[in-house]
Amino acid sequence: MLMKKVLIATDFSPAADRLLNCIDELKEMGLEEAVIVHVIDIRLGEESSPSLQMSNDKKLKDITDRLEAHSINCKVYTPLGFAATEIVQIAKIEEVSIILIGSRGRSVIKEIFIGSTTFDVIRLSDVPVLIEKYKKDKENQLINVCINKFEKILLPIDFSNCSSFIINEILESSLLIKEIILLSVVEEGESKKELDIKKAQYREKLQEFAEGFEKKGISAKTEVLHGIPSKAITKTAEKELVTSIIMGTRGRGLIKSLLLGSTSDAVARTATRPVILIPCNKK
Repeated sequence: MLMKKVLIATDFSPAADRLLNCIDELKEMGLEEAVIVHVIDIRLGEESSPSLQMSNDKKLKDITDRLEAHSINCKVYTPLGFAATEIVQIAKIEEVSIILIGSRGRSVIKEIFIGSTTFDVIRLSDVPVLIEKYKKDKENQLINVCINKFEKILLPIDFSNCSSFIINEILESSLLIKEIILLSVVEEGESKKELDIKKAQYREKLQEFAEGFEKKGISAKTEVLHGIPSKAITKTAEKELVTSIIMGTRGRGLIKSLLLGSTSDAVARTATRPVILIPCNKK
């Protein structure tokens, strides 16, 4: 998973502005070009006007100036249309490495649309999506929960082909990971005997994966829990103070939506730590 080219989706909100705070880390991982996308969303009545265009141009210039100060080449798109569709289409055309998008918007009403846009992007995208998460400081201002996204990651494992794909992507990537927590969850409904047997099997398999990461110089820890996967994942992320959660998504369209509707979607919506979703159907 190379990070040479990143798409940054912005609506000029404080949350979107803070997406730029992780640029230094991405630069260390080889970032060379940023594709800035601001969609004039026809659903929100934001049709272009001269005054709005001038304001948008200034804000976009501020963003590109900041990025170019880090020697990052910039390309800007301001299409009129549906935000998620436009973002995903541009990501495909530009062959970006990852899409950066925030989980909050400019206001209560805007936040609803941004939330919708974020999860529509996840469902439609064939490239990884990083969903930034925020908290408020003492002055009630939004700040990034974590700046160094890849320092300590939580990687949920369900032993599927998708899990194997994600593990290989991480092992072969240039991610600056110092520590990784491999988590597997035995779901509800198992008898105690079956539960104990499955937990033992999961621990053994996770240890094999952990050894692979250790060989790469990444400190690895394993955890097997019993319960609802999404809740176990978010609880572990908080307990371990991870800097991001990395998960896979499978399929497209309705099938992908149904899969996201379970664990991945629940984690992306409820986690307070940044979430990185990697499509397993990537070719």
